[in-house]
Order: sequence, then C-alpha cells, then structure tokens
Amino acid sequence: MFFIRAREELCLTFPLIILTLVTIRKYRMSENSKSTVFQFEVRYNHILNFSEISRRLLSPFVKLASSIKVDNQGSIEERLVLNFDEDNYLITVSWDRILIKVQGAIKNFTESNSIIQTPFLSILDRLMELEGFGNVQNILLAANYVKKFDCDKSKLVKWFSERALNKAVESVFPETTDVAVVVESKMKESEATVSFGPYFGSSELLKRPISLVSNVDLEDFDFSGVMLESKYFMKVSEVNFSTFVDIVKVNEENVQRVWKML
Repeated sequence: MFFIRAREELCLTFPLIILTLVTIRKYRMSENSKSTVFQFEVRYNHILNFSEISRRLLSPFVKLASSIKVDNQGSIEERLVLNFDEDNYLITVSWDRILIKVQGAIKNFTESNSIIQTPFLSILDRLMELEGFGNVQNILLAANYVKKFDCDKSKLVKWFSERALNKAVESVFPETTDVAVVVESKMKESEATVSFGPYFGSSELLKRPISLVSNVDLEDFDFSGVMLESKYFMKVSEVNFSTFVDIVKVNEENVQRVWKML
C-alpha cells in the first residue's frame, strides 16, 4: 500500500511535498457510512499485584460474560479477556490498561445505559478503588469505517487517486494497485490520525489492526468504496461516560470531514 502522509503539528518541519491533497471533484456516492468496529482504551499506572487480585476484582462481571480467557496467567502481565458473544463485544483488563472492543455503529453507544457505562466503566471504577491504583494516564479511541461509492472495483484505485492525490503522486508507479492517504494532527495534549483509501470488500476487514469481534455480519460489508481508520489519543487524569461521548464526537467530526471531501 502506498501512503501519502500530511501532518498538522505545532512545529511544521516537514517538506511541502508531503501535502498532496487536492480539490476534490463531486461524485455520486452512497449516504451509507458504517463504523464496523471500534476500540476504547484507558491506560493507567502499572498495578504490580494485578494477578493476585484480578479474579476477585472481576468476579461480579464474569457471570455476565459468555466466556473468559486468561493470558500470561500468574505473571505480572496477566491479562483477562471477557467475551460477550451475543452482543459482539469484549473487554480486556490487564495491569496497565482496560479496553473494550465493540462491533457496531459507534454512535449507538453514546446513549445512557450503554455497555460503555456498564460493564466497562464499572470495571474501571473498581480498579480505581484499589489501594495500589495510581493514576489514569491517557485514553485512545480507534475506529474503522467503510462507505460505499458507486465505482467499479477495477477502476477504484484510479477513481480514488484522481480525487485524493495530485498527478505527481499518481505517476510514481506505472501502474498503482493500491493507495492510501494518512493525515495526522499533533497537539500538546492530544493526537488525531485518519487514514483512508480504496475498499474492495469485506475480506479487507479481516486484515485490519483492529480485527472484528465476530464474522457473523461480514456480508453486510461486502461492497466496494472507501475504508477509513481513525485514532484519537488524549492525555487525561480521569475518565467517565462524558469523556467517551466527547471523544466520539470529535472523532466523528474528523470522519465526516473526510466523507464530505470525497
């Protein structure tokens, strides 16, 4: 995959040649944008005795899960994974972070009484009550999106290149088989990244860094268009449901700016 990277930072030290985005032409597209899977992660100071207290800590939530998996059992880096198969999500708890990975539309989980509040943030609350718990350090939201565009698969790379790249980049190879654009913004307390490129069908979802929780609904994503991966990192000292809602809002605004461009 060929990447074009544009950066927005406090100190712009990169050559202008990397800024290759151009004015986008109008093109008929589907309004159906789908977030396929997202992951919300809270990182904190290391809990050195995590393996000793993990089972007692999670016991109220184990009965809610379909299954539980323990990695690195008995070690300082022990990790517990609670799978909730019927609802297509899982929660991983370890000595330095807790994360939830959910398959579905991210906006659906910004309403009250969602699984972000319980069980995810409820587990975090129990962690923070531990005598040896230090401080929350930062949070990370990562999400995958796909959008259908009415373009033949055989012409998809060319179609995308004409809209997102200038001609100099298009001519790097005699024949380009794939391409993507990466845009980054680094501020003092936060970082945001969006990467997007041609999407050839549901098999691509199996190759992404954030894998699907389940392959049950894979056929729903079997179309061609554009795939977008977004990340938003922020330094924080505390986390609650409003924190999640706010970071989702910022992330969604970034994503919508890309869709409008295309």
